[in-house]
Amino acid sequence: MKCFEVVNNVLTSTYAEIPGNEATKDKKIRACLGAISGQYGKVLTDGGPNFSDPLTRFAYVFMYVPVHSHWVFELITMSKEAQVLFERERFRTTCIGGGPGSDLVGILKYIDQQEHSPSLFCEIVDGCVEWKSTWSDLAYEIELSSPVHTDYVIHDASNEKTWLTPWKLGKSDLITLNFFWSEIVHLGDHAERYLIYALQHAKPGALLLYNDNNDSRFTNSFDRICKESGFKVLLEGSGDRRVYDWGEKTADVEVFTKKFERNPRLTGNLAWRVLVKK
Repeated sequence: MKCFEVVNNVLTSTYAEIPGNEATKDKKIRACLGAISGQYGKVLTDGGPNFSDPLTRFAYVFMYVPVHSHWVFELITMSKEAQVLFERERFRTTCIGGGPGSDLVGILKYIDQQEHSPSLFCEIVDGCVEWKSTWSDLAYEIELSSPVHTDYVIHDASNEKTWLTPWKLGKSDLITLNFFWSEIVHLGDHAERYLIYALQHAKPGALLLYNDNNDSRFTNSFDRICKESGFKVLLEGSGDRRVYDWGEKTADVEVFTKKFERNPRLTGNLAWRVLVKK
């Protein structure tokens, strides 16, 4: 299973659902692709894009889901502790801020390349209910030999009332935070309280995978909260990363790269962590 192949199928079906003729749709999507890149330049003050708009979700899947998925896959390959989980018959994972599907696609890519295929129980936690439809498209495109059970839980980091929605994070063996912390840091105290609330629910021995932009304004607060919440760092690093996988080809989304005269993201300056709850 390759991330670009999955994303191409999702983009094809999603593109067909966008109203309007081809020229109208393409004009709107080009505008969204430019706007979404600009929004991330203001992420510290304004947060991430507004994903209630289907055009914005399409643009995000095209630009970021393939590479963000691959970097989750890579982080698993870096961690012996994480790989041990995949030797079990089954395990649970919670993807915090995982609405776009990047976290789970990366996990499933790793499973797909192993001889042993465990049953997976995955809980996707996100504040955007509209991502559910996009994730349904992603899930439909994935075929594995073992079952994958998913649940979608609405938690809005800016609205504490939504945090009371029941979830299974306390039972999860693996937790992911993949380019989510930087999306909510602008919320200030609300962001910190939500992350503390989430991490305090984790059970002893649970692993936490973290990928995000390499900026001390994100990593310093994340590291502090993890330490205060009883997590120990097993692996950490930072620096320039790109997709080093000859099987991952932007040619798989060529119809869209030509149409919009833009390529999906393939590189980034990242900070990454693997932690365990003590």
